[in-house]
Amino acid sequence: MGDPFFVFMRLDRLIGHLAQLGRSTVRTHLATGHVSVNGTPESNGLREIGSFETVTLEGRTLQSRTPRYVLLHKPAGIVSATTDLEHRTVIDLIDEPWAPDLHLAGRLDRATTGLVILTNDGTFSTALTEPGAHVPKTYLVTTDKPVSPEALAAFRAGMPFAKERTITQPAIAHAITPTITRLTIYEGKHHQVKRMFSRFEIKVIALHRESIGRYTLENLPPGEYRIFDAREEKQTPAG
Repeated sequence: MGDPFFVFMRLDRLIGHLAQLGRSTVRTHLATGHVSVNGTPESNGLREIGSFETVTLEGRTLQSRTPRYVLLHKPAGIVSATTDLEHRTVIDLIDEPWAPDLHLAGRLDRATTGLVILTNDGTFSTALTEPGAHVPKTYLVTTDKPVSPEALAAFRAGMPFAKERTITQPAIAHAITPTITRLTIYEGKHHQVKRMFSRFEIKVIALHRESIGRYTLENLPPGEYRIFDAREEKQTPAG
């Protein structure tokens, strides 16, 4: 389909789109047993077909996609984008033939390091990035001056953001050292972490994302990636 966010489509419409056939021709193929879904003949044109189901017409494959899920440790200087004319991107770090089909489930600034998740599964990425899902994201924040107890308390209580006309979800904030804070937030507002600290005239000089939901970097070195199966909730080594 060429669209990473395609999730479901009726079988008759899918065949018509991919095979460039009219409705009556599609109905004939369905009625005469020429269509199979995942290796089994299918005559119901109203059946909803997912992005990763295999559809064949008279033995010819119309759709066959493998879901891909990648954890990447993004180094500083790498752009969270699929293409960029000036800088290396996260896609450039993934040495797989299917890497160009991936999209990002949440971005990081060029200077920010840490966990990035890439996939070709739009349902999965939406579940991670949908604002209403409040998926926790944990960062290690290094600042130019000590973070006061008052600032930590404000983070934990939730802070008003005038631009978005909202109050942030209460964060989890712990001081590791006076200038290093482990912060867990439940939104992804523009430059949210930096804006939270700047409210107290504190500059973030290094930002590192440790986890998104249940997904963590573990011991993954910078610039390396790990392939995992989100459906089995099981991580496997890359390569």
